[in-house]
Amino acid sequence: MHIGPRMTRVLLGAVLAMSLATLPAVAQPPAGAPGQAKKYRATSAIVVDKQTGQRRLPTEKEVDDLVATLARLSTQASKPVVSSSGRSMVLDSGYEGIVLGRANEDGSLETRCVYSFEEGAAFLGLVPVEVK
Repeated sequence: MHIGPRMTRVLLGAVLAMSLATLPAVAQPPAGAPGQAKKYRATSAIVVDKQTGQRRLPTEKEVDDLVATLARLSTQASKPVVSSSGRSMVLDSGYEGIVLGRANEDGSLETRCVYSFEEGAAFLGLVPVEVK
């Protein structure tokens, strides 16, 4: 089944809207969350421009929003538990994968389920920048 460029833009917009809709008014990742103390920049054109329909690099604000959302969603709450058979981990809620999407050159949408901040940042082409 082929998805046309218009449908791809609609789907990408829906994925981005759903991601941003889950943000609180001030998106603050938990203390010590990945990506919190660093600035990131985009290396890949993953956003479809609403006006032109062409792929482009995300703006600095869009990158900051992506990093904040990814940091918040990828925080994994786990606590060690000692059992009779040794040491184990109880994985509370927060250990689910995160489905991310990005626009491809041909207008299609590529999605991936990631399980860490680092994996998500790599998929989205976000790299840390040294802050001076």
